[in-house]
Amino acid sequence: MNRFLFLTAASLATATAAPVPYDVVVYGGTSGGVAAAVQVARSGKSVVLISPTAHLGGLTTSGLGWTDLGKSTILGGISREFYHRAYLHYQQGGAWNWQTRASFGNAGQGGPAFNDTLEIASVFEPKVAEAVFNQLLAEQSVTVVTGRLDLAAGVSMASNKIDHVRLEDGREFGGKMFIDASYEGDLLPGAGVSFTVGREANATYGETVNGIQAAAATKNQLRDNVSPYVIAGNPASGLLPGVAADAGGTDGSGDARLQAYCFRMVLTDVVANRVMVAQPPGYNEADYELLFRSIAAGQTGGFFKLDLMPNRKTDSNNTGGISTDYIGKNYGPGWDWTTLNHDQRLALAKQHENWQRGILWTLQNSTRVPVEIRNSYAKWGLPADEFTDNGNWPWQLYVREARRMVSDHVMTQKHCTGEVVVPDSVGLAAYSMDSHHVQRHVKNGMVKNEGDIQLSVPNPYPIAYRSLVPKVGECTNLLVPWSISATHMAFGSIRMEPVFMALAQSSAIAASLAIDQDLAVQSVPYAQLRPLLLAAGQSLGEAVIGQPTSVVDNSDTALVTVTGDWLSGTSTAGFIGTDYLHDDGAGQGTKQVAYRLPAGVSGYQRVSLRWTSHTNRASNAAVEIRHRHGTSLLAVDQRANGGKWNLLGLYEFTGAATEGIVISNTSANGYVIADAVGFAPVDPFEDSDNDGMSDVREITLGLDPYVSNESFIAAVKEHPGYFDLFTEGDIFDLSLSKPDLAPGGANAFQLAFSLNAGPAPFESFQVPVVKDAARKFFRIGLDAPAASLVTALAAGSPRKVVVYGTSLTAGGAWVSQINSWLSGKYPGLLTVINSGLSGKNSAEGVAQLNAKVLAHHPDTVFIEFAMNDAFLYSDGTPNLSVPLARANLITIIEAIQAQNPAAEIILQTTNTVWNSPSGSNASASLRPNLAAYYQMYREVAAERGLLLIDHHSNWAALQQDDPATYQAYVADGVHPDAQGIGKIVLPLLKWKLSGGRPLP
Repeated sequence: MNRFLFLTAASLATATAAPVPYDVVVYGGTSGGVAAAVQVARSGKSVVLISPTAHLGGLTTSGLGWTDLGKSTILGGISREFYHRAYLHYQQGGAWNWQTRASFGNAGQGGPAFNDTLEIASVFEPKVAEAVFNQLLAEQSVTVVTGRLDLAAGVSMASNKIDHVRLEDGREFGGKMFIDASYEGDLLPGAGVSFTVGREANATYGETVNGIQAAAATKNQLRDNVSPYVIAGNPASGLLPGVAADAGGTDGSGDARLQAYCFRMVLTDVVANRVMVAQPPGYNEADYELLFRSIAAGQTGGFFKLDLMPNRKTDSNNTGGISTDYIGKNYGPGWDWTTLNHDQRLALAKQHENWQRGILWTLQNSTRVPVEIRNSYAKWGLPADEFTDNGNWPWQLYVREARRMVSDHVMTQKHCTGEVVVPDSVGLAAYSMDSHHVQRHVKNGMVKNEGDIQLSVPNPYPIAYRSLVPKVGECTNLLVPWSISATHMAFGSIRMEPVFMALAQSSAIAASLAIDQDLAVQSVPYAQLRPLLLAAGQSLGEAVIGQPTSVVDNSDTALVTVTGDWLSGTSTAGFIGTDYLHDDGAGQGTKQVAYRLPAGVSGYQRVSLRWTSHTNRASNAAVEIRHRHGTSLLAVDQRANGGKWNLLGLYEFTGAATEGIVISNTSANGYVIADAVGFAPVDPFEDSDNDGMSDVREITLGLDPYVSNESFIAAVKEHPGYFDLFTEGDIFDLSLSKPDLAPGGANAFQLAFSLNAGPAPFESFQVPVVKDAARKFFRIGLDAPAASLVTALAAGSPRKVVVYGTSLTAGGAWVSQINSWLSGKYPGLLTVINSGLSGKNSAEGVAQLNAKVLAHHPDTVFIEFAMNDAFLYSDGTPNLSVPLARANLITIIEAIQAQNPAAEIILQTTNTVWNSPSGSNASASLRPNLAAYYQMYREVAAERGLLLIDHHSNWAALQQDDPATYQAYVADGVHPDAQGIGKIVLPLLKWKLSGGRPLP
């Protein structure tokens, strides 16, 4: 039984006398609407989710099961939680009722359907998605109301705020904050919020692929020689319905047309679960004339996609020149989808449905379709176990784009490409800038589609909080996570369902913060919002400091001087302007590109550099910064971090003609790229986080200027002696040769390495100290050997590493973080193989040792199985005592050493656990003796002389001293998130592997 409250019009005999009050009102039963409502409830606020449709989840539960993910790194918070729960569903044998798991394979869009490392599913059935959303709502007891907004007068304003909304049946709902999670942005007009519909001209925001795009529309295009006329080849017979005489303007000019809609049609070829599609009502063969002509022109397949979901179902989206998109049917003279009322939208959606049913019926039955095509499509029908109350047809039309808000900040193509990066990230996007076709028109005597643009983005990029809220001076209590302030092309990348869920969750967190501080949504301080988003698990990207406000591109001949033979390049995405320069990997020491300062650039500046990455790039590109105080020389690694602005540092300039940035290929070990240089002025007194220390000072000290360091600053003020300069007479030198010295007597010195000046130690031990004089300060040098992995890499020897353990390894961010650290220092030398076994203990580790470890002939092996060895299984898996776990561990160690006596084996203890309600609520209870298993790892490491990286004490101290932070890092009770790994695990890994000293 679902525990969320579901109200319909029938459940209320009459409209309430006054609006029902809530803290937050969410309008739209979409995936984003669900995410927003769940987050509001988790924040402890009252919330109502109003859905015009009885089924929740929008496109995610209506056939979009082949997720437009882009890159999995964008997932966080509730968005990631949704895909994780879908993954867990398909780990159950009972989930596979129409096929076996093995027969499904693992194909997804741009990656695996089931990512076993991240434990997410990006491909799933609609009914599974709906069940996950309903579960999320039920867990928070969210009130859900089915009802449609009164589009004519349903938004009631007072003092520039929405006071309440009214539904068509008269019910009213009041709120302190409102979130418009509808695909149409239906709250915007009534709230007096600026918005637009259609495509901007390129010139409006300095874009290159917006507006009408006839010449560039080469994908999903009709074949040549398809006649646009009623009688083929006869202009006098008139144009076919839906075909315009021309494109309506020049390429790059704006218009009010909408990209095409369709249903994400779900099909199956399982006879026992198949409902064949009948000829739709009102079927007219003439409506499919372009289909017949395209077939006559040579098209034999690809009339729609057949991307497979589990249980032999498809996500059948548009593809090709004539397909499921009903091009040009969502707008007309004086109207478009957004101007229609609810019933008119339903009627138009029905026309889209009949169009798509008609395509399938025609391909299966029409005698004008060759028999071989009919036979190839004959097996497909609708799944009987999906959309059972809607004729097995998806509930939600794919409204790809409708209203888009116009706020004080508009996301544009430049944000998608990374040329401009926003500092107030509330979520990441990574999908291509994707517009479907907008219209059909006559071109060179043939009918052609216009509007399809698909432009890749080089990296995940952040979306601005300012794009979720109206302009300053407009409605002060509305957040808009779908119809955000973005151009047509930027929206084409942002509009994907995982991003929608992330932006909706961020909107809900911002709404709660605005309520708590009685603020307008436009006034929510980002410095306070960002930590709350990160605590909720949101993926925001790196904090952005000093986004360039002045840019000098390589094509700016007035400010750029090129010496030597540089070549133009465009093959690697992510560059500024029309191209970048490269030295062709030749003429070392003879080529340079000098960038002079733009007019008005002087004083303190953040200097950033941009390049495009490739494995053939130089890792030591020479860069000179010529500034007021001289010349600073840098070696820049251009093999990584391409397609984005990379901060070189803070420098002071006078504006002199001799100042600027010079890139050269002196001593370069690969191709050198010269693209663009950026400058951002720095106010010496700017204090973004209001902690009493300027951004300039904080950046100089390596602190985050967007996160308050007030406690650290206070400590400095209270203990100035620790931070002053000392004379040699004040300093006692203490050298520790190894960390197992016996405790001393009364004058013993306690050495504790802490993470953040807190109580959690890296290691804690005592050594005797003989004082020959009074001392103020101890200077300590650790003499500990580095891991052979590090010493070998430093010597230039390639190394293969296998990481072996539980899901803490299989899906643990520590693996990628260590890989990034060492690969960044020693590029091209390190191979890391993740052989983690999610949900398995060391018994399975022994069983799979040959395939998972020995087959790779590793040089170094990391091992951790204690977490699952300590688990009390109830599914038939044998429980392991400490002696049995020890025996398995020794078996693994000895087998590795037998294969390669020189192999380095590194043991790890991992984190503590707790009974999290977001997990099993029994993670700790099911591991009552976990500490004993960790102690066994310590004993084995000591007995066998193995390196031990003992994380347990750090996690135990954090759990005891700061339980809120600990629980945020280990939200499900067992698995630390990436932030927790970076704060707790990574520093100790680096310290132990490097021997406590900088890498050579």
